[in-house]
Amino acid sequence: MTRPATPDPVLRELMARAGSAGLSRRAFLGLLGAAGSAAALTACGTGGSTSTSSSGTGAGGTAGTIRWANWTLYIDLADDGTTSPSLEAFQKSSGLTVEYREDVDDNDTFYGKVKGQLANGQDIGYDLVTLTDWMAARWIRQGYTATLDRAAMPNTDNILASLAEVDYDPGRTHSLTWQSGFGGIAWSKERVPSGLATVSDLWAPELKGRVEVLSEMRDTIGLIMFDQGVDPASASWGDTEFENALDVLKAQIANGQIRSVKGNSYKEDLVSGDAVAVIGW
Repeated sequence: MTRPATPDPVLRELMARAGSAGLSRRAFLGLLGAAGSAAALTACGTGGSTSTSSSGTGAGGTAGTIRWANWTLYIDLADDGTTSPSLEAFQKSSGLTVEYREDVDDNDTFYGKVKGQLANGQDIGYDLVTLTDWMAARWIRQGYTATLDRAAMPNTDNILASLAEVDYDPGRTHSLTWQSGFGGIAWSKERVPSGLATVSDLWAPELKGRVEVLSEMRDTIGLIMFDQGVDPASASWGDTEFENALDVLKAQIANGQIRSVKGNSYKEDLVSGDAVAVIGW
């Protein structure tokens, strides 16, 4: 498939504002690097699961086994924290075995690990990969994905109408939405018993050095804008509103309020107590 993907409209506008503000991709990543960022300046909108082509399916796996790479905390877990009722039910009904791995922390870093194998048509160790829509679009455009047999997938009829058609995958022949949404704020109930109500609450003095934010610009900058009364999904904002949000991020990194900018690995920091509040998924 060679049709270029249409960028997410919110991301497209954020990127346009970054350019008009003289903030290049490299400059933004440099800013985030001051807080130990993973590399990303891209959209985190509709999460999609993509079936790999000959570079994955059938090239190195075992018949009857599906190797699935997903993000952490993206599936239901039983009380023991080690098994998934949904996966167990699927394996029982289908007769297939699922090797489920929480191996995706950030779209760019994951792609960096497998792009060489993808380009060479080699097995990447996974048959099914859950990526954010913009990265799924790249894989589809570059011919790295298999064509789905929709006739053998009756549950595809349950997809929301708003997600049934996307510009980067007409007819949904190469990808399906796993879940859809935007970033939010999360905190340790033990260490922040009063909770948090807004993004501004992340800047409280008592949280200094224990806050983490996402390396996905669409989420972090978008949420800061929303906290400032700006709806990033609307057409009612411009350079000033974007730069105001960017200034907040710069200031909170510079003054040490934000300890790190990263992908999904904020989970481990919340568990360890190194971070007590985050912008996360």
